[in-house]
Amino acid sequence: MRGVLKFLLSLILGIAIIWIGFWWYAQVRLQQGFEAWAERQASNGLKVSYVSARRGTSPLNAVLTIDQLTLVTPPGPDGEMIRVALPSLALRIAALNPLVFHTDLPNQIDVTVGNTVGIVLSAGSISASENLDPNTLFNRRAYPFRGGDFAASNVQVLASSLLLLHIDSVKSHADLNLGAGGNATAISTATVLDGLTLSPLLTRIASVPFGGELAHLSLTAAISGPVPRDISTLADQMDAIPHDRAAQQKLLIPVVHQWASQGGNGKMALEIVIGPSTINAGGTLGFDANLQPAGTAELSVDHLGDFTAAIVNSYPALQADIAQAEAELSQYIGSTAQGGQTLGMHVTYGAGSVTVNGQKVAAMPPLDWTSLENPPPPPIQAPGDGSGAASPAPANP
Repeated sequence: MRGVLKFLLSLILGIAIIWIGFWWYAQVRLQQGFEAWAERQASNGLKVSYVSARRGTSPLNAVLTIDQLTLVTPPGPDGEMIRVALPSLALRIAALNPLVFHTDLPNQIDVTVGNTVGIVLSAGSISASENLDPNTLFNRRAYPFRGGDFAASNVQVLASSLLLLHIDSVKSHADLNLGAGGNATAISTATVLDGLTLSPLLTRIASVPFGGELAHLSLTAAISGPVPRDISTLADQMDAIPHDRAAQQKLLIPVVHQWASQGGNGKMALEIVIGPSTINAGGTLGFDANLQPAGTAELSVDHLGDFTAAIVNSYPALQADIAQAEAELSQYIGSTAQGGQTLGMHVTYGAGSVTVNGQKVAAMPPLDWTSLENPPPPPIQAPGDGSGAASPAPANP
């Protein structure tokens, strides 16, 4: 009996020691990861400062709490900077769910634009989490996440204590598979937003139709195909040359070209419920045997007449533009007993043409990958008035 008790005590002690080791390692990784993130942001011009970064003491949670975290963007074109202040931020991994990384955001975030505009973001509840890839737990260079979730409710945006807008709820989910190959899904996202409403004051001042409310929005997207091996470093390379579009294009287009050549494809769908109408849009993207884009696009709107009438009632100056648009789209406008006046368009593109509802409407020029991968350098602007010609030197007296 004593032998059994000794064995059980030894087993419990061994498990405790192993867990304490993992707990200590997890907290060290949290701190090192945050510090490395702050250094990367600083190299890209985003200033990150905080009062303290404290490790937790409970063995049930690996926690790093950052107090008084402040993010300051680089100066904009007019010299203005955006300052984001969070009273605290906690990075947390729970012992009972060790493959979920939580970011505990505060219920209030202060944003200052320049020196005058102060904005407060608040939420009744807010949560953010990411799923850890167990294959990367001990690889500091590998990207550790394979998706995540975000949810917030009763979100309010205020400026100088004046309510700007309110959101009942927003939720998003993402899945990431960096090892995807062939037609496997590499990235998929889904976002749902309900009850976005402008303040009554802004609605009246700007004559916003539909009571300033967007009742529902949902967006889903997926990208399939093999993920390039160097995709994790691409963002850093792009950030290193933020003002050189030609150089960024030389980096990005070969990656897209490789993805397309190996069966890359994508799709998206959007639904918006606003005023009397439900708007549905979507599309697919693929490539044919010659690596030319081919796919579809969809657009449908119900109760179109009521929708445009409400816009014209709020903004009479748009009446002529809306009437012209309806005339150009008249062949795609119909009506149903349930949806009133409707708009329906099914677009296909590829094989050198674009068709709408089965009728060819335009030719589609071929995509020249070589030219895209080798863009010409931007023209060199001579000093002076910006016209491209150097100012003449003053004559000698």
